[in-house]
Amino acid sequence: MLKDFVSNAALLISSFSIMGVLFKDKPLYPTSPLSTKLYWGLCFGILGNILMTFSIQVSTDIYADLRHLAVVIAGAFGGFIPAIIAAALVAMGRIILFGFNSSAILPASGIFLTGIICGFISTLNIHRTSKAFLMNLCGLMIISIIFIIRIEDSEILRTVLTLHNLISMIGGLFGYQFFVFVVGSNETQNQLKHSLIKVKETEERFRLLAEYSSDMITMHNDQAEYIYISPAVKEVIHFEYPELLGKRLETFVHPDDVEKTNDMFKRALQKGSAESTYRYRSKFGDYIWIESTLKTVPYQEEDEKKVIIVSRNITKRKLTEQKLQEANELLNRLSYMDGLTGIANRRFFDETLLREWTNAMDYLAPITLIMFDIDFFKKYNDTYGHLKGDFCLQMIAQAVNDLILDHSNCTFCRYGGEEFALILPSSNSEKGLQVAHQIKDTVQSLRVPHKSSEITDIITLSIGIATIFPTKSINPDSLIKAADSALYLSKTRGRNTISVNEKPRRIPT
Repeated sequence: MLKDFVSNAALLISSFSIMGVLFKDKPLYPTSPLSTKLYWGLCFGILGNILMTFSIQVSTDIYADLRHLAVVIAGAFGGFIPAIIAAALVAMGRIILFGFNSSAILPASGIFLTGIICGFISTLNIHRTSKAFLMNLCGLMIISIIFIIRIEDSEILRTVLTLHNLISMIGGLFGYQFFVFVVGSNETQNQLKHSLIKVKETEERFRLLAEYSSDMITMHNDQAEYIYISPAVKEVIHFEYPELLGKRLETFVHPDDVEKTNDMFKRALQKGSAESTYRYRSKFGDYIWIESTLKTVPYQEEDEKKVIIVSRNITKRKLTEQKLQEANELLNRLSYMDGLTGIANRRFFDETLLREWTNAMDYLAPITLIMFDIDFFKKYNDTYGHLKGDFCLQMIAQAVNDLILDHSNCTFCRYGGEEFALILPSSNSEKGLQVAHQIKDTVQSLRVPHKSSEITDIITLSIGIATIFPTKSINPDSLIKAADSALYLSKTRGRNTISVNEKPRRIPT
C-alpha cells in the first residue's frame, strides 16, 4: 500500500511538469483571466480523475488516493474558480469511474466540499504556502472522516489513515514546491523570451535606419584605405570626412581585433563578400562595437578592386547579448546547484555519473561511488528544529567539499535529504575507503552536538562504498544500488561505520 501511495504522489508531481509545459504561456494566478482559470481548473480536474484511476482499493467499494491534492494546488495558485471546477470534475469522475451508488455519494460530496473550502481559504490574506498547507489539512480531515465512517476494520483504518496522511503531507509539500519551481521557471523563460524580442526589435530599428542611410558607408581600395566616407561617419564614430580619408582601416581598430578585420577584408576581396564585428576607436578615444558588411565592387578600375563597407554601431546590442549570456550562465549554474548546501545537486550527479561511466568504459577503468548520510538526522531535526538541521547540512557539505578540493577529478553532490554522494572516477575500492575515512574523520572533528543520537553525542555518518568496472551490459544504476546496499549495511551494523561492496564487477580479460 505504501508503494501505491508513493506512485500516486509521483504521478501527481510529474503531471505538474507536463501541465507547466503545456500552459507555460498561461500562468495561473488569482488575478489570471477567467479563461486561464478555466483551463487550469479543467486540467486539475482531469489530473484528479487520473489519480483516481490509480487508486488503492482498500476494500470492496473504498478507494484511497491523492486526488484532493489536485484541488488544493488549484486553489492555492488560482483561487476559488479553478478549485471548484477541479473539485466538481473529480466528484463527477468518482461516480462515473466507479459507478453511481450510495458508496460513491459520500466521497464525491467530500471532494466537492474540499473544493469549496479551498476556494474560501484562497481568499484569506496569508502567504500562499500557508494557504496550501491549510487546504491540504482540511482536505485530509474530510477524507479521514470519510474513512472513519466507511472502514469498519480498525487495523485497516489505522494503516490507511497513517499512510494516507503521511504521503499526502509529504507529497503535498513536494508537489507544491515543484509547482512553485515550474511557475518560476516559466516566468524566467518568458522574461528571456521578451528580452530576445527586444533584441530583435533593436535589430529591426538598426535595419530601418540603414535604409535611410544612417549607417556609415565607406569605400576602400585593396589596401583597405578609405577613399570614400558617408556623412553618417560623424554620427557613428564622430570623425569628420578628412580625418579618415587615405588612412587604413586597421589604424582605428582595437589591437585585439586587427587580425580579424584584416582577415575579413581579405575574404571580401577573394570571395566577394564578408561580415564581421569588431571594436572601433571613435574620435573621443573610446571603443565602440561595429558590425560591418563588406561587398566587393563588381568592376575594376586601374586593376584595383574596391570594397564597400556598410557599418553600424551595435554597442547596445552587444551589451544586451552580454547580459543575456550572463543570465543564461547564471541559470545554468543554478540548475545544477543544490539551493540549501550550495554544492552540486541530484541532476548534476546523474549527468556526471553517466559521463564518467562512459569514460570508464572507454579507458577500461573502475569507478567508485561513496554514499553517506547523517545518523539519526530525523531525531536531530525533531530535537533542534529544521533551521538547525539545515545549518547542519550546510556545515557538513562545506566541510566535505573543502576536504575533496585536493581530489580535483571527483564530484561531490547532495543526493537527497540528508544523503550525499561522491563519484570517484578511475578509483578502486581501496581509494574509496581512504576517502571515506577522511570524510568520516572530518565530520566527527566538527563536533556537532547531537544529544538525540542513539550511538554518541555528536553528529556521525554511515557510509557505503561500491566499485564497478563499467561494461555495456550494465548501467550506472547498478553502481548506485551497490553503494546504497553498502550504506544500508552500515546502518544495520549500528551506524557510524563504513561498509564496502565486496564484489565489484570487472571487465573480462
